[in-house]
Amino acid sequence: MPEAPKLEEVLDKITDMPALPTVVARLTRLIADPKTTASNINSVLSSDPGLVTKILKLVNSSYYGFSRRITTITNAVVILGFNQVRNLALSAFIFDKFAGSRDGSGFDLNGFWRHSIGSAFLCAQISRKLDAKLEEDAFICGLLHDLGKFIMAQHVPEHVARVMNIVRREDILFHEAEKKVLGYDHAMLGSVVMERWNLPQTLVDVVRNHHQPIEAPPSSRKLCSVTQTAEITARALLMGNGGDAKMPRLSPEVWDMTGLDWGKLEDIIRRGAEEYSKSDAFFSMSGG
Repeated sequence: MPEAPKLEEVLDKITDMPALPTVVARLTRLIADPKTTASNINSVLSSDPGLVTKILKLVNSSYYGFSRRITTITNAVVILGFNQVRNLALSAFIFDKFAGSRDGSGFDLNGFWRHSIGSAFLCAQISRKLDAKLEEDAFICGLLHDLGKFIMAQHVPEHVARVMNIVRREDILFHEAEKKVLGYDHAMLGSVVMERWNLPQTLVDVVRNHHQPIEAPPSSRKLCSVTQTAEITARALLMGNGGDAKMPRLSPEVWDMTGLDWGKLEDIIRRGAEEYSKSDAFFSMSGG
């Protein structure tokens, strides 16, 4: 068995990793500008008709359940807001480029994406109970929190196979086995790729620290706690497959950070399960 690659070596292998589309990158910059208007967003997106089609398909899916059809990006921006449209564009990119992929490690990619989308729905639900300002970023954090697993499965499948063997043999969590085999985990790898995409630092921090939210920078600690809580809840509800069969423990500090109680969590689970049942709109973009 060849020696496990260092993080920098895996990053060097990612020569065919799709760059973040120029349109999504421009949207991210526009959203940071308080002078941006719905017309500005529409102008940027209009340069990519294929992306517009995918965004409108998602907006008009059963997931949103609008009573009337949304036919323009301007209307979508007015109804959903700047960040939500940016997140839809990023979601469309992720599923179009990645979700139909295959790998040679035996890693369950379909289960992986279903776990990711389930986590995204639950992130959004938890953030609504905790702090509505977190909701827009929460969905993307849930969707991308395990991006590094996909990257490893695509680029170092033989080592992911070793990770999976250790997971089964020692009954440990996937990220614990990664550190044994590689010396780093998917959270670190995924966050570095997101940095290369120039995504907001808060999103990068959440992905990097979603296994230890209390170690996240103070500005992203609450969102990181939401993401870990959602990810563990998605596992408990059997939403897809995170790569191992072991249930992580949620620390009292993280539970306190979310401000949840069991009554709120029951409502989140019910609503999240309803949204997850409508998730085929996301997968139909890629055939995943």
